[in-house]
Amino acid sequence: MPPRDVRPTSERARQAYFNIVGDRVRGARFLDLFAGTGAFAFEAVSRGAAEAVAVDSSRKHIAEIESKATEWSVPVKGVVADALKYQAGGFDLVFADPPYDFDRYDDLIAVIDRIDPSLAAIEHRSKNELAPATFIRRAEYGEVWITFFGRNR
Repeated sequence: MPPRDVRPTSERARQAYFNIVGDRVRGARFLDLFAGTGAFAFEAVSRGAAEAVAVDSSRKHIAEIESKATEWSVPVKGVVADALKYQAGGFDLVFADPPYDFDRYDDLIAVIDRIDPSLAAIEHRSKNELAPATFIRRAEYGEVWITFFGRNR
């Protein structure tokens, strides 16, 4: 069960994300921003990602992610950081799921653009239309939308 202060992505949206990403996840370096429970990072490695980094501002969430990664012997690393200040690069895939009340999408897109993944996705509410310069597609699941952008190689 996720911590109370985490809003997990629906199973349907998570499966749709990984169906869209498809084989790109195999061997990829995966970045999960606003990781919460780390579900996307864990799923990415279960689908063949070489490694995943889960970034969240909550020390408690990261401790839980690191504990699970150790227990399950999977290549998931937790990082306590503000997602808007995270500056590491070298990721092939980036997924970001900011809180419902998040309003700094342009800043988030700029952070992801600096990371320069081949494919990035941001989960957001339908009322927050995103228009990244390298827009690829949008998947809509009721109030939840996932906007994909990046180099798409």
